[in-house]
Amino acid sequence: MPNCTSSLPSRRSFELHNEVRELRRQLAANKPSSPILESIPPDGAPDDSTSLLQWALGEEDHHPRGTDGDLAAMDGSTNGGLGLLSNVPENLWTPGLTTKPVIDPPQPPTEAAATVPGGRALGNVELSVAEINTLFTIYMDHFHPFLPFLDPRTSPHDYYESSELLFWSVISAASRRLQGQPTLLPKLARNVTDLLWRNLRSIPYSLRVIQSLIILCAWPFPTSSSTADPTYLLTGMMVLLGSQMGLHQPLNIQDFTKVSMNLNADEHSEWVKTWEACNIVAHSVSVGCGLPAVVQLNEWPLNVAPGVSLALASHDLNPSQNERLVLYRLLDSVFIDLERELDTCVLIRNIAITRIYLSAARLHLHAFYLFDNPTFDGYAERIVTLYQTACSLIQQSLDLESQENSFFDYCPFFYCQVFVCASFILLKIISSHFQSLLDADTGNMLLNAAISALRKMSIANNDLPARLSDVIGFFCSLPNHRISGGQATDSLRLRVRNRLSMSIVYDTLWEWRKHFQTSEGLNNGTPNAEDKCLAVPGPRI
Repeated sequence: MPNCTSSLPSRRSFELHNEVRELRRQLAANKPSSPILESIPPDGAPDDSTSLLQWALGEEDHHPRGTDGDLAAMDGSTNGGLGLLSNVPENLWTPGLTTKPVIDPPQPPTEAAATVPGGRALGNVELSVAEINTLFTIYMDHFHPFLPFLDPRTSPHDYYESSELLFWSVISAASRRLQGQPTLLPKLARNVTDLLWRNLRSIPYSLRVIQSLIILCAWPFPTSSSTADPTYLLTGMMVLLGSQMGLHQPLNIQDFTKVSMNLNADEHSEWVKTWEACNIVAHSVSVGCGLPAVVQLNEWPLNVAPGVSLALASHDLNPSQNERLVLYRLLDSVFIDLERELDTCVLIRNIAITRIYLSAARLHLHAFYLFDNPTFDGYAERIVTLYQTACSLIQQSLDLESQENSFFDYCPFFYCQVFVCASFILLKIISSHFQSLLDADTGNMLLNAAISALRKMSIANNDLPARLSDVIGFFCSLPNHRISGGQATDSLRLRVRNRLSMSIVYDTLWEWRKHFQTSEGLNNGTPNAEDKCLAVPGPRI
């Protein structure tokens, strides 16, 4: 029995030594040039069981964890257990480290196979090469000037190879006015929306996803109800994703990546244009919805704009009337400077579009006059100014339509919202106590033209522009046209006061629903129908 016990360590040492030798032979056969093999002792390694285990395990237990021995090993000392790996290159994983940085190396540009551009399909939508080229031509000729952030020199095939979502977003915008295929847009609405949500579930995001969102938010798919429109949600996602990518800091893009990255001149220009378009669309959609803007702006004067809007739309006691008048004068002077600068600028290609955007911003500012207290001095003058601003915007739009013969066909939807606001302002003021102070004939003529313009902006039966034009036509056709306004001096005071400059639109829609709900209640013999009008489901916009 003692003999068996005394021979046991030698047998274990021999078996372990043979296993290590076999592993060494296999490693040498598979990776003959591995730097780790250089640190493995030769066949003459100690055959003592204790020293052999220390050699095989890298003397991991020779020093307790957290002792100076471990620190020495991490410093490259040969006394510690990690000294065996001191010759290992830095790009190899060191087993002694508890955390390894995960670095996503930049993907090298892959050269696409030289393929002949062919037709494309998405779900039940199939387009030939000729149809694709026609749609891209429509987009670049008519939609692109409103938001010129894409490169018109890039072919449809290259856009598809870089991003399927961006390709179909361009197709979707152009198909809004494609003659001869009335079913294409409804098909794209389903398929492109599904493709969009699939892309938004995929992380990380690319610049092409942001560009796709810009197009889909500027020219969204038609809907008959504003509550079913996801555009405001998508604009928030668009801005947040762009900020996460570092789109707002193209000169410091390495701060948002795990590897060193620099943009060349063309890439830098593309990032800047995309970020500008992203902010323009996000802010315009927010204003058009009467909701706070989710934007990232680097200029201080633009940073304070949301705060100014909230201040102007707040209750009568906050801010005071004097403070509101100071803000009005200050911002009006800013608009005068911008108009003067635009008149002298020769670098802007589409001055007409820029000028009409400036008029839209002025309208949104003057719309806050409706929040003023009617008893304060200058209220009537401000209402007349608001009326003139609305008339000017509608007339500018009509002039641009007559010159281009396509403005209402291709303008972004957020401009349609501004146009609706101007139309409702005309409707409300013409039907109010201030009618005697205005040129009502011109206002009525512009109001009729606005109805026709909204119907031209419509791209589908019963969509929002078409329904809103019907609302305006409904009020214009009432025997008592003052039902939408009133004869008292405070007839323009708004019931809906929390939708910023668009409160006038939602206030008029409230009156429209109230009229239908009251009529239904009277026809059904329901008492106190007017008191219950808010509880009765009526027409929805």
